Amino acid sequence: MKISKKVWFDAIGVGLFTLVYSLIMGGLSLWMGSAAFVAVSYFFGAGFPKDKLWNILLSFALGILWGLIAFRLLQIPSIAPLWPSAIMFGLLTFVVLFLQGTILKFTIVPAWLIAWGTTMLIITNITVHNWSLFVVQLYGSMLLGIFVIGYASDFFKQIMLRLFPDKEQDKPVDAVTEDEQD
Repeated sequence: MKISKKVWFDAIGVGLFTLVYSLIMGGLSLWMGSAAFVAVSYFFGAGFPKDKLWNILLSFALGILWGLIAFRLLQIPSIAPLWPSAIMFGLLTFVVLFLQGTILKFTIVPAWLIAWGTTMLIITNITVHNWSLFVVQLYGSMLLGIFVIGYASDFFKQIMLRLFPDKEQDKPVDAVTEDEQD
C-alpha cells in the first residue's frame, strides 16, 4: 500500500500542532481542550472551508450563547423536568433553524448546534464561578483549535508539498485524443 505524501503531511501536521496546542492550553491553564478538538473536527469534517471561516466562528459564538440560554432555562424548576425541558430544547432548535433560514442566513446550523452541545456538556458537568471567563475560555479554546491545529497544520502541509512535490505532478499532461473524448 502506497501512502500519499498528502496523508503523511496531514498526519504529521495535525499531530505536531495538536502537541503545540496542548502546550499552549497547559501554559494558559485552558482546561477545555475538548472544545478545541470538537471545533477543529467540525472544521475538518466540513472540508476545511476557509471561505466560511467567519460564518463558522459566528455560529460557534451563537452556539455558546444558546448553551447559556438553555442552561439558564433549565435552572427554572418548572422547565427542568423531562417533558418541559424536551419542549424547551425543541423550541430552541426550531428557533436556530428558523433564524438561519430567514434573517441569519450566514450562519451554519451544524456549527451552531455543535457549539451549543459542547457548551451544555461542559456546564452541566462543572460548577462555573465566573461566567465571563468561562465564555472567553470556551470560545478561545474553539478558536485555538481551528487556528493552531487546523490552519497551522494546513500551512505545514502546504509548505511540505512545495518542498517535496509528488513526481506525478511534475509530469507534463498528454493531450487528449479524439478517441478518448468519445
